[in-house]
Amino acid sequence: MDSDVLIIGSGIAGCSAALHLADAGLRVLMITKTSEPHISNTYFAQGGIIGQCEGDTPGGLEADILAAGAGLCNPKAVRQLAEKGPRMTREYLLEKMGVPFSLKGGEPDCTAEAAHSLRRIYHADDITGRKIELSLLRAAAAHSGIELRTNAMAVDLITNTHHSLDPLERYRNPRCFGAYVLDMKTGKVERMPAGATVLATGGAGAVYLHSTNPDGATGDGIAMAYRAGVPVINGEFVQFHPTTLYLPDSNERFLISESVRGEGAVLVDRKGQPFMGAFHPDGDLAPRDVVARAIFTKMLEENVPSMYLDLSGIQKKMDFAARFPNITETCRQRGIQVPSDPVPVVPAAHYFCGGIKTDMAGATAVPGLYAIGECACTGLHGANRLASTSLLEGLVWGREAARKIVVLSEKIQEERVRFIPRWEMPSGESADPVLIRNDVRQLKTTMWNYVGIIRNRSRLDRAKQDLSQLSASIDSFYRLNRLSAPLLELRNMVTVARIIAFAAGRNSRSIGCHYLESDSRK
Repeated sequence: MDSDVLIIGSGIAGCSAALHLADAGLRVLMITKTSEPHISNTYFAQGGIIGQCEGDTPGGLEADILAAGAGLCNPKAVRQLAEKGPRMTREYLLEKMGVPFSLKGGEPDCTAEAAHSLRRIYHADDITGRKIELSLLRAAAAHSGIELRTNAMAVDLITNTHHSLDPLERYRNPRCFGAYVLDMKTGKVERMPAGATVLATGGAGAVYLHSTNPDGATGDGIAMAYRAGVPVINGEFVQFHPTTLYLPDSNERFLISESVRGEGAVLVDRKGQPFMGAFHPDGDLAPRDVVARAIFTKMLEENVPSMYLDLSGIQKKMDFAARFPNITETCRQRGIQVPSDPVPVVPAAHYFCGGIKTDMAGATAVPGLYAIGECACTGLHGANRLASTSLLEGLVWGREAARKIVVLSEKIQEERVRFIPRWEMPSGESADPVLIRNDVRQLKTTMWNYVGIIRNRSRLDRAKQDLSQLSASIDSFYRLNRLSAPLLELRNMVTVARIIAFAAGRNSRSIGCHYLESDSRK
């Protein structure tokens, strides 16, 4: 299908862009590699999204974002989110989309989260992302201007300077004309031309051994943009969520929302003693990077696999199960009787603060290509993301990108697209799944051990060396074997892993999510 706009990804950013574009009369094709379009980082977001709450101001929100970002935030991006975002949460999500946020006295129940100076977070119990995602997808499915395809994985972006059969295109400026897309059911690769292409592919948490992200968060959009020559910035800033459920016999990392600490939970060691006061004046409500390092440090000091969340403070002032039903049910299914039992927690890779460099409307350095949401980097988050800004970022930049695309009226340039060749599939067999799994495991372990919560120069040097060798092997593997989703994900993962590791290696300053300890060899 030739579309006015191709959107790759179906989370809050992709849906926001699709709905605004379709409302403006453009034909939108939205694709996702998952079999169920709701499977995304958005769906699994628990805590909430910043909304309009009494006593708050754009200036107050700006100040909190800037403080969390450790001096590296882009003021323009922060101002745009603070001025446009909270109102959009109320007017678009609550009033237009009908997202069933939790109410108190007929108004959204504004809750607290770490590093926010007041209660400004809208939530839907503790499944906020799920409620937002399903509401947006219902609207997209009902819109005549949007076609949604599942089991469709983008292979690479189509650019004139890289793919065109017209030799004179090399002398023109690069432009994006859509993407090559793998139909995961048939195994065939299609050309999907578009006037504008929007990457809304989410983050890259799956490159780490322990992550809160779904398995599909393999950095696909970031890797494709990088291969197309688009700058990727702030790659060293990977935010680790401090509190994911620790299960000794499982690699499952279920997120324990930061709202739990916002409502009064306290981090304690195995003896039940609070410890965050020794690490930061704000104690349990310190910024995420501080809390994650504190937990990690205590685990190393005491040689234990987890710390714990004491929930007794919450239970004294509210019904924990009513406020956090999903967390309650998940813990109880796994033998943890909350709120009476302390919850074992460990940090895990959570959010990529860097990404594809864009302007305030999601436009990249390559005309025709946009990036929004977690795969993009406007500088909003700086060196460390403030809680509950990510869903709002996707919502706002989805609209801003749509507005710019509509104004530019970008259409398919038929005379240039006709020189784009069909995809040539390698003649080899399908890649050995055992080899793919082994490479994925090696990559994840390398990233967790050497480019994780606490880094040093020798570990980063080792990571760069190991990942470069792995990348060469995977590139050969990719070129010789028939395409499959696991093989494409592996290729993208090693690309993004190298982006993160090399960016971390270039930054000798410990700041925000990028924390460097002294190298013991020096």
